[in-house]
Amino acid sequence: MNHRAHPSALLAAITLLAALRPFDAQTEQHSSPQFATADLAFVDVNVVPMDTRRVLRHQTVLIEGDRITALGPADGIEVPAGATIVEGNGRYLMPGLADMHVHLDREDLRAYVDHGITTVRNMWGFPDVQAMQREIAAGELLGPTIHSISPGLDGTPPKWPLTQLVLEPSHADSVVGVQYDSGWRTLKLYQDLHRDVYDAIIAAARTRGMDYVGHVPTRVGLTHVLDSGQRSIEHLGGYANELGGAGGWWMSINEDRLPFVVAHTRQAGTWNCPTMAIFAEIAKRRPRDVADRQIANRRRVVKALHHGGAQLLIGTDSGIDIVAPGSSIHDELAEFAAAGLSPYEVLRIATVEAAEFLGHADEFGTVEVGRRADLLLVDTNPLDDVAALRGLRGVVLRGTWRPGPAQ
Repeated sequence: MNHRAHPSALLAAITLLAALRPFDAQTEQHSSPQFATADLAFVDVNVVPMDTRRVLRHQTVLIEGDRITALGPADGIEVPAGATIVEGNGRYLMPGLADMHVHLDREDLRAYVDHGITTVRNMWGFPDVQAMQREIAAGELLGPTIHSISPGLDGTPPKWPLTQLVLEPSHADSVVGVQYDSGWRTLKLYQDLHRDVYDAIIAAARTRGMDYVGHVPTRVGLTHVLDSGQRSIEHLGGYANELGGAGGWWMSINEDRLPFVVAHTRQAGTWNCPTMAIFAEIAKRRPRDVADRQIANRRRVVKALHHGGAQLLIGTDSGIDIVAPGSSIHDELAEFAAAGLSPYEVLRIATVEAAEFLGHADEFGTVEVGRRADLLLVDTNPLDDVAALRGLRGVVLRGTWRPGPAQ
């Protein structure tokens, strides 16, 4: 299945709409040198662990298999014989990025890795995604670690291949059951579900312990979606209608209502994946003054959600021929920074908080002993400017070093 068969469909929909304690620099947590083993060693790197806003200077990091096995001052860790050594020379080592909204195609997998994305959330399931997951796990295919949700559950007209039509509440349980039996554990809810059908789908998902994420269906609305416990909302769906001011969609927002909507989002525990860069790209097709106002208002909502304690995800919506797979993550990071988040806040969303959302906070997202070795090496401090990630020196993907073109 190739999602690129219908790029205009999603474009239309978009436009409508630690188990381990943190590493303590004062506490020795590395292996004793006489017993240490390693396949890969970074020597004299400045580690950006992402557990807090800090840099650990002049460190050695040892990796065995796909795990970080030691981390500490360079003069205190002996590199075992036989390890591949990467000389850091004062460069910066940080966790790999997670792109939390993609539409996968096999031919794009390498591009994600080459641009520092070591984990993805695929947002429309199809059988080849499950095959990719198996092949990547077996080491037969190069690609990021894939988390995927189901094909979209929707009303008519169907907008994508494998759309799961649910037209009556009585159909919901059987359709949800098929998704569960097919191996999906998170449902994708789409734009044209009726409210009674939406509620029936959620009831069927809850009986099976399934999550549900996706769009805010036009007939359901943001308030009901939040009250229903939808785990994530994509593209800021529903917020334009809820906050609508004069001038039309995203042309203005009701400032008086914004605090209430932010508080409601936080209290519901719903995460938002705004996909800002693709919206900005689409906005370029409009008059400049219109585009500028719409982009600015979306940024204001993202900033308000973040500062109000609502949780965010960074995703690109790549794979539908509007923004490029892989490289567009850097445009997305820049959009979050333009919204007023600090570099640390932006990068934390793309690492630590992505792992938390996926239920794998003890697996990836920080640089510490025991975590999966998904790492990026860059020349300058990314906590000063997220643009530092545009010039990757290399990527460690599940313990394997992949030097960049400049290395």
